[in-house]
Amino acid sequence: MTSLSSTPHAASLSDATSDSSAVHAADLFSDSLFNLPCITLSCGSSRLAIAQQGAQALSWTDANGRERLYLSALTGGVTRDAMIDRAVLPPAIRGGVPVCFPQFSGRGAIMKHGFARASLWTLDEVSNAHASSSAIFTLRDDEYTQAIWPYAFLAQLTLTLETDRLVITLSVTNRGDAPWTFTGALHTYLRVADIGRTELAGLQNTRYQDATNDNLEVVERDHTIRIDAELDRVYLTPPASLQLIENGKPSLIIEQTGFTDTVVWNPGPILARTLKDLPDDDWRRMLCVEAACAAAPIAVQPGETWIGSQAFSVANVA
Repeated sequence: MTSLSSTPHAASLSDATSDSSAVHAADLFSDSLFNLPCITLSCGSSRLAIAQQGAQALSWTDANGRERLYLSALTGGVTRDAMIDRAVLPPAIRGGVPVCFPQFSGRGAIMKHGFARASLWTLDEVSNAHASSSAIFTLRDDEYTQAIWPYAFLAQLTLTLETDRLVITLSVTNRGDAPWTFTGALHTYLRVADIGRTELAGLQNTRYQDATNDNLEVVERDHTIRIDAELDRVYLTPPASLQLIENGKPSLIIEQTGFTDTVVWNPGPILARTLKDLPDDDWRRMLCVEAACAAAPIAVQPGETWIGSQAFSVANVA
């Protein structure tokens, strides 16, 4: 179910309890990944790298040192030495967890997937506690966003890292005097060892729109989804929990709340060769499983806040 609230957005981490340390962040993007400025959160031996562009998670290594997010070696994005022109949106980062807002894909009048993933977000706070580390980013409307999408908004992204779990929460507040609608997603790229030995379980008997066939609606009949060619589907009213299976064993538990749809995407070998920011063979090493509001727009009233989240837990296999 979509989550809507008339209360303000989530409290600042400066309200954290006494057993954690909250730090007001100014410019902490001192780390780099593919020359993209980022910060790194840690929890035990788990690590999460987050770029300023898009507040985009770029890399998540679990407690066993395994990389769980895919990031293209050919990705675009705002590099450390780039000259920034706010009037021109930079190339998107290919991989990690892009935030699609206020539009999903080409389902609207503005650019594909909206402007949030190309914008520089403000890092408000970083919090380090015994059992988790978190970062809160915000993006507000300004003259540049208003020229693209003429509405007042506040978007907040909270990324929380635990030892074997990652939770990403997006909240969107209507700061204006009139209602507006949006579509969007957490466009998560999961890294897999071999797409040919990867399955996604949990979507059997769920209706989906097939974007490779003019959004024809179909019911998923297979117990698991396997990839051997381009696949682009918006699953409608999906289960709240899915399982990524690799080599016949559970690998990740994928959960979502607030979002109305789940998008599953892989470009396959033919489309991959046309994507300049993706190595030709890397379709074999990734699968997008996205928490989304794609099939129907979400209406947000003045002063109202919509909240959605996606969580990934490392499966414990005996």
